[in-house]
Amino acid sequence: GPRAAVIEALPYDRERTSLRHFPLCNSCRSEYDDSTDRRHHAQSIACPACGPTLRALSPCGDLLPGDPIERAARALRSGGIVAMKGTGGFHLVVDATNADAVVRLRKRKGRPVKPFAVLLPDLAAARALVELSPADERRLAGPERPVIVAPRSALAGVADAVAPGIQDLGVILPYAPLQWLLFFAPGATPGRDAARLPSLVFSSANRSGEPTVHDGGAALRELANVADLFLDHDRAVVRPNDDSVHRSSAGGSIPIRISRGAAPQVLRLPPGVIANEAIVAVGGDLKAAPAVAIGNEIVVGEHVGDLASAAAADAMQERIADLCRLLGVTPTVVVHDLHPDSVGARIAARIAPQRVAVQHHHAHAAACLVEHGRSGPVLALALDGMGFGADGTPWGGELLRVSLARCRRIAHLETVRLAGGDAAAREPWRMAAVWLARAFPDAIPALRWHGRRDPWSLRAVLSIAARGTASPLTSSCGRLFDAVASLLDLVDVATHEGEAALALESLATLAPPLAAQPPDCEPQSAPQVIEIAALVRDVVTGVLAGTPRASLARAFHEGLATRLSGAAIGHARREGIDAVVLTGGCLQNRLLSESLARQIAAAGLTPLRHHRVPPGDGGLAVGQVAVAAARLAAAGESERVSLSTRDD
Repeated sequence: GPRAAVIEALPYDRERTSLRHFPLCNSCRSEYDDSTDRRHHAQSIACPACGPTLRALSPCGDLLPGDPIERAARALRSGGIVAMKGTGGFHLVVDATNADAVVRLRKRKGRPVKPFAVLLPDLAAARALVELSPADERRLAGPERPVIVAPRSALAGVADAVAPGIQDLGVILPYAPLQWLLFFAPGATPGRDAARLPSLVFSSANRSGEPTVHDGGAALRELANVADLFLDHDRAVVRPNDDSVHRSSAGGSIPIRISRGAAPQVLRLPPGVIANEAIVAVGGDLKAAPAVAIGNEIVVGEHVGDLASAAAADAMQERIADLCRLLGVTPTVVVHDLHPDSVGARIAARIAPQRVAVQHHHAHAAACLVEHGRSGPVLALALDGMGFGADGTPWGGELLRVSLARCRRIAHLETVRLAGGDAAAREPWRMAAVWLARAFPDAIPALRWHGRRDPWSLRAVLSIAARGTASPLTSSCGRLFDAVASLLDLVDVATHEGEAALALESLATLAPPLAAQPPDCEPQSAPQVIEIAALVRDVVTGVLAGTPRASLARAFHEGLATRLSGAAIGHARREGIDAVVLTGGCLQNRLLSESLARQIAAAGLTPLRHHRVPPGDGGLAVGQVAVAAARLAAAGESERVSLSTRDD
């Protein structure tokens, strides 16, 4: 929380924080030094005479007269965009009920459809917007104060542009006095309070995937064409942090991003696993967050972002150095993804002399094992976009036999060509074309979908896929969701990661649950192929028959869960395993996650889900350091050169 944003070194004393630049006045000094005063050694003590100063600035950086909070509130009421510096960085804020203001923010920020979170004054306002379980309410109003993404209520009273086409809404409560004061600042009419702002869009003031903007000068440079007013203060942010995000779900919320209020956090390595030297992990190239293992503990750092930009890569190196400095350790081992060309692998080469590569989905599963204090063996359903597989192809729909030290692939989703490589992740229509060809090998039926396709581009994509040109085989579950979303006329070209899958899940929630179908639990010879083409055929046949799209989306989710759980249950019984890990970015999907957990539990097995670190790439570093610690503990010095090749 606030302490993490000001601490420069440990132990936590004022002279080791960014508040050391504000000498205490006589009144504050007497309270700070008086052992009988409740402010004795309150390291962040300050007052209007000696503390940080709030100011309102124009986009040109000119100081604006008047009360800064009142000025910002007036700007918000009139539809303006305010860039507000909080405890750990800047947010962009607008009136969430003002459709024009929200649309203007989207245009200026270049964020066409990705949902915004909404800041609300209190828990009662949150209850009016979204459906919260008692556990959700405790987390939302607790010390961590994360964003909670939950189903909208029928009375949801924010502009449609806040989360266009999505049935969920992210809500957050004030975690700093400045945010709370915006709701109750006096209006422009002297002597009268204007109507309270009901809700505010609350979006990190950074480009998608990049580190949080936390310096006032940088904010003016980067946001001058976005914000109408800057609400700034002169207390330096030592450690920038985004808001943590959880998604409401039966059985416990799903962590999406761990940062302010929740990181750095400490996890225990499973019993018997000890890191005898400092091990650092850089995580993945998306949603990266570092981790350090020493002794029997793993310390997880704050979310950094996607490492595609130089700024994010530099921020990751700085965050790792900062974490090691706070812990007082010098890393001797660094862990990264198995992909040889990953940004994380290049960063790792500059951190420690010994490098260990861990397969992407092994790390996902190991992170969940750490959460539950297990070393394995278990089975793991690892479902995500793509991760470099042990055979050199992009995996993403895997059934694995996992312990911390070892991982074996025993089944996977039916593979298709990733048409155009990474372009397929940005353009879901490419995967729709490939899956159509797989599902209908003799004659592809004519769909409305074809009317949106340029015939030449469609032929080109099918041609490169057929030849395998820049189109490796993939078992990706995320790309399967993309394909179905395109076929159901939801998303053909994505503007942000996960857009198509989110739209497909949101559509599916509009249909009632289906009658449960018992899964086929007979394991085939490994590696088993979990056939999917029939599911795609059912979707297309339903479209042609005029079946409501929501029903088709729901049936796809349930059918996929039944196939996956059947494979997991069958192999668990054959191998005498009692638990199945559910991990990977696709397990942020509430419908898929809950359906899998329900079916696995009904078979007498224990579903292990993520509750402390994200099932997506934000939790990879935890799994990476755990795998490395287990391998180092099991290996002698002569074997260390082969530590990166233990995935079968």
